Amino acid sequence: MSKEQSPGVKERILYSAKGLFTEKGYAGTSVRDIAAASDANVAHVKYYFGSKAKLFEIIFDEAFDILVERVSGIIHSDLPFEEMIEKWITTYYELLPRYPQIPIFVLSEINRSPEELVKKISQKNPGKLLALLAERVDEEVERGAIRPIPVLDLGLNILSLCMFPFMFGGYITRTVSISEANYNALLQEHKQHVVDFVLRGLKNDR
Repeated sequence: MSKEQSPGVKERILYSAKGLFTEKGYAGTSVRDIAAASDANVAHVKYYFGSKAKLFEIIFDEAFDILVERVSGIIHSDLPFEEMIEKWITTYYELLPRYPQIPIFVLSEINRSPEELVKKISQKNPGKLLALLAERVDEEVERGAIRPIPVLDLGLNILSLCMFPFMFGGYITRTVSISEANYNALLQEHKQHVVDFVLRGLKNDR
């Protein structure tokens, strides 16, 4: 099979896989589902991507690179500290509805291959970003604007508050019988609660 024999098949497979992984999750999506949705066949999927796992990883990498680039740009910016925090949180609520494969992949990798996930995240050099964030935090503490807080605690707090609603959105909509559209609308309101919660927690009450 040559690529010339199947023009556009690779792109259709990627596009269809994104939609299926978002709708049905990794475990609920089969190679046959992807092939059928992309008007291809199982041989095409294996030829271009090797396996469902490899295809999912490609989609994750693309989405994760966009997220890391956005967050890195915000932390590197000259925005005032509180505005930086708000924009950082807002980025998750803007991007994760468009790239829900990020939390899906993180959950699946935690269970399947945690060492591989650590390796993948380490390649993005999170230490450099944390060091820069620590400088911003130290500056704010020194001028008395916020209370002292370990930078890793701040990062974990924001990640937890922003990722959890998307990781478990499917379970929540089914448990409380709310439509996906209504849940997404709720999340946009929830975003501001997260921003306010984080900024209140940082406030220096002395």
